[in-house]
Order: sequence, then C-alpha cells, then structure tokens
Amino acid sequence: MTITARDEAGRLYGKRLLVEISHAIERFAMAGPPGEPLVVIAMFQKWSYFEREVEVYRRIADSGALTIVGLAEDLPPRLPPGVRHALVDAQDPLAREWSVTVLGPHGGATLVARDLERVGSGAPTLEAGRQFRGRWSFRREDAYRQVLRLRSQLRLPHETVAAIDRVLGDVVAVPEPLAQDQWDAPLRFLTERVDQAERLRLTAEERLADALEEGHDRDPRTGLHTVGFLDRWTRGLGEGTLPIGLVLLRVFGVSDLRARHGLRAELAALHGVADCVADMLGEVDKVVRLGRDDFLAVLPSWAPADVDRFGAEACVRVNRLSDHYPFVHLPGVAAATVTRRRPLPVDQLAREVTGATRGNVPVPVSVDGR
Repeated sequence: MTITARDEAGRLYGKRLLVEISHAIERFAMAGPPGEPLVVIAMFQKWSYFEREVEVYRRIADSGALTIVGLAEDLPPRLPPGVRHALVDAQDPLAREWSVTVLGPHGGATLVARDLERVGSGAPTLEAGRQFRGRWSFRREDAYRQVLRLRSQLRLPHETVAAIDRVLGDVVAVPEPLAQDQWDAPLRFLTERVDQAERLRLTAEERLADALEEGHDRDPRTGLHTVGFLDRWTRGLGEGTLPIGLVLLRVFGVSDLRARHGLRAELAALHGVADCVADMLGEVDKVVRLGRDDFLAVLPSWAPADVDRFGAEACVRVNRLSDHYPFVHLPGVAAATVTRRRPLPVDQLAREVTGATRGNVPVPVSVDGR
C-alpha cells in the first residue's frame, strides 16, 4: 500500500486493530533472513505499553536487528540487552505517536498512527476505546521514509545514528523489491476482516456490560454508575495519555433527606440531581455516585474551560432544585480539573470540596499544574 499525499492523514483506527497490525509487523521483523541488516524503530508512548511487549523486542534484538524503542518518559527505562531507547518530551508530537517500522535491504513494513486523545462510544473501557488516525504499509520505500523521519526527529546518540545510516546504506544498495503491490489487496482484506471482527466483539461486550450493569454497575436509586464501574471503566489507562475532565459535585444534605422528609423525598432529590447533569453529557461521558452526597462527572477529552463551565452549571442547576421541591434545599459545590494522572485524582478533588462553603460556585482545581 503506497502512502500518497491523498491518504497521508490516514484512516481512523481503534486500539485493538493497531495492536494486531503492530504484531504483524513485529513478526515480519523476526521472519527476516538471518544476518541481514535490519533496523526496527517503535514508538510506544509510555513504558506501561512497552512493558507488555518486552519479550518480543528482546527476541528482535537477539536476532541482530538494530532495535530502538521511543518512550515519553523522564528517565531511561531498564531494557533488554540490545534494545536501545529514545526519550521524548511529553509536549513533543512524538509523544502521541504509535508506530512500528521495520526496514532491511529486501523489505520493509511500517505503521504510523497519531493518538487523537479521544474515545469511541460503546467501548467496555476507556483504554479499549482510544482512537487513532494512521496508516500502514508493507512497502520498503514507505518504511525507508519513516526511518529517515524518525532518525531526524528523535534525539539519538551519535553511535545509534551511525548504525541507522549503515542499514540505510545497505538498503539503497539493493533495488526496490518487485511485486510489492501484489500484497496490497490481501493485506487490506485481512485488515478489514480483523477490524470487522473487532467491531462485532465490542458490540457483544457492550451488550453484555449493559446487562451486567443493571445489578452491579448502576446505583439502584439514581441509575448513576457506581465506583465499581469507574474502576473497571478506567482500568489499564496509561499515565500521561488520554486527558480526562473530572467534576466532583457535592450536594449538601442528600444524606439527611430520608431522616428529615422520608424515602420519597430522598429519591426525588437524587433523581433531580441526576437529571441536572444528564443533558450536559456526551456519548462517552459518565456520572458516578461516589458517596451519599458526592457525584463525579467523568468527561474524557474535554477541554479545561468546558470542564469548568460544566462544574459551574451543575452547581447552578442543583441550587435550583428547590424550585421543584420547595421543602428541600440542596446547595451544591464542585471542584473541577482535567488530568492525565493515573489513578484519577479523585481524593484531591474531594479534599477541595470538603473545605468549601455551601452555595459557593466551583473553583478549578489545578491537579496537573494547569
């Protein structure tokens, strides 16, 4: 599949399909002729993602390939012998890249995808729903261009650059392999079938999760998600990747309503709180009931200003509940932030609202230094 200017932006991929394409390219690297010059450069974003593939890259390096792993980390990781690292700054565009490129004289393969920092609807977890835009190819000329790009953009030691250049020299000394286009149709077909199978699997998982939620993942009184759901939904998220907006809304007095006014008043107020924020949520967003007075809105990919507005509007709406239930006054306060930290800094938000005065509008909490 020749990469042209027309498809340079690439197509939309879910994480699972990218994993399968990456594994195919890694197998391509391990299937090369013994002793042939080979360079493998893979961008993994974070150590937690590479950690799952350490054994594969140890085997690639053991085969004699020049093996380089790029990570958005502050300190060099402990890697298997022969695997070299390249660290990138968290603000560098390369920190959002997922790529695997293999290049040798008789062939090449490459996958390059950019993290869109957003989540598709219906995924069983946020990590599984992450979306990327990218392209792949099993043509040597495309892999050659990607190695040149990464050679120039990564901060590499002189000896690593020299080693890359030796492989590049060996590559250009051999004519471009013939009949590479012949693989395009079957590879496209296989990729589309894998993608279709993955979509069917996710649909089945979503239906199963919906069935299970009725008894385990939903608060029976409000219909809101539980802490158990939050733990499952955010499991596996890498530190520093997907930005997540958080608004912790504390509605004073909910826990006292039953004793003061009875069960019916409590249920009416709880449903009122849930309804206050329902129409502000997108397809992916969730609201979790943390405790009897606390409600957490989880807003993946939201901008900080929008998260702050959500918190302010939620407080205004909660404070207006007395218009519908004159005998009940439930003032609310909120703390809001956008974070890339894992686990989510819910405890810090709780400390912020604990010190708040009833009736205050929310003040943004700078959890990640914003």
